[in-house]
Amino acid sequence: MTVVVWWTVGGIAIGVLAPPILRALMRRGTDAAVLLVVWGVLVCLTLSAVALPALAELLHRCWLALHAGAPGPLDTVAGALSAVALIVAVIRGGWRVGRTSRHRRRLHDKHAELAWLLTGSGPRSGTVLWLPATEPLAYSLAGDPPLVVMSTGLRQCLDGVSVNAVAAHEHAHVRRRHHLLITVAQAAAAGLGWLPLMRHSPSLVRTLVELDADAVAAHTHGHHGLRRALQTLQTAPAPAAALGIVGDCTQLRLARLDGRSSSYSRRFSDSTAGCGAALVLGMTMLLTFTALIGLASCTGG
Repeated sequence: MTVVVWWTVGGIAIGVLAPPILRALMRRGTDAAVLLVVWGVLVCLTLSAVALPALAELLHRCWLALHAGAPGPLDTVAGALSAVALIVAVIRGGWRVGRTSRHRRRLHDKHAELAWLLTGSGPRSGTVLWLPATEPLAYSLAGDPPLVVMSTGLRQCLDGVSVNAVAAHEHAHVRRRHHLLITVAQAAAAGLGWLPLMRHSPSLVRTLVELDADAVAAHTHGHHGLRRALQTLQTAPAPAAALGIVGDCTQLRLARLDGRSSSYSRRFSDSTAGCGAALVLGMTMLLTFTALIGLASCTGG
């Protein structure tokens, strides 16, 4: 077996073994921002492992054909399978990103119209859009500008400290690029869902971004206020394309707050949590650029 095939086997092994390791670190209280970066690195390694056989085959046939012998049969088969996997991943992942973006854009437009009706002006970044509703609501929306939406019903069931903690939690989602992380995770699952790391990425990343936002809010407003909010708002609804205050991982979040393990340090800036998405997007662009250069060389040759 060649080095390329061994690298691919190792990368696929990472894609199989990584989810339980990440979940174990999560349960042990490892900082969520750190785990988001680790997730991004692991996804990049797995993605490069899947893509490398196709790129190596392209390089061999187009650039090295005059200086080396024909590739071995194992390399050829691995390259063909890699190319098929990449094409399917691009189509399915791109479709998922487009679908998610359309849903988010429509939801953002509706809330922008609400902002005009309620305040007489468009939504502004860094502010809260207060909806006159008795039902407690709290969620954030991606868009331009990103929105934090809360209802006046929150003030009827929560004290001031808890309301401020909820607002800080939602603002953390916006500042730390959590919506982008979830979009990348969903695209990875749609494109390469046959790998456990990719298939479990949406649930892993959703849990991690909630823990990360909790850590930021608890650092500013204390554990007690946020804990009261989570307990009170466990059934609070939120649009599917938004990030709400509660979710499937509420019990884990409460356990972290009880154990004071929702660690947050100023050394992790607001951009740190988004590094995972930046790594994956950067790796995707690098692989695409490499493939285009290879194809151009073939055409030129």
